[in-house]
Amino acid sequence: MTTEAAKKIKAKRARRPVYLMVRRLVDPATGESVGALVPAHPIDQRLLKERRFNVGREIRAELKQSRNPAFHRLVHAVGALLVDHVDGFDTMTSHDALKRVQREAAVHCEQVEVDLGPMGKALVLQPRSISFDEMDEGEFGELFRGITDYIDRHYISGLTDAVRGEYLLMAGEQRRTA
Repeated sequence: MTTEAAKKIKAKRARRPVYLMVRRLVDPATGESVGALVPAHPIDQRLLKERRFNVGREIRAELKQSRNPAFHRLVHAVGALLVDHVDGFDTMTSHDALKRVQREAAVHCEQVEVDLGPMGKALVLQPRSISFDEMDEGEFGELFRGITDYIDRHYISGLTDAVRGEYLLMAGEQRRTA
């Protein structure tokens, strides 16, 4: 008998994305050079094997281009800058600081109804996930621009000249690329 926890782990593993690379290979059936999707890393190869995706088997897939990990690190560096240099953020993690600014800026958020018991119900903004699997590169660029525009309007004046310069270098680089 499988426990509830084991079922959840198995279900999560089944949803885990598999990363693939496009490689130029020779099709053994035709001898033609073709672009083929192959596992990007050994863990991806293992995930395909666990799911019984064997050679020759037809599968259905939803393909997305993966995000640039450097930009993901950059947005967390902006969060760390807030934690280190802006009053009111000092007890947070860089991720929590990002979520706070995301909510304040109302960028990539959803309205959620919260039951406050006897006080009734309230609508609150719930920031959407910025994880690689939940947001594509275009959406991430919009999020970054929205967060940095908000920081520019509400927090940049409280930074020292040196920290402001560091922030503007970080924010400007991503804005040009996104």
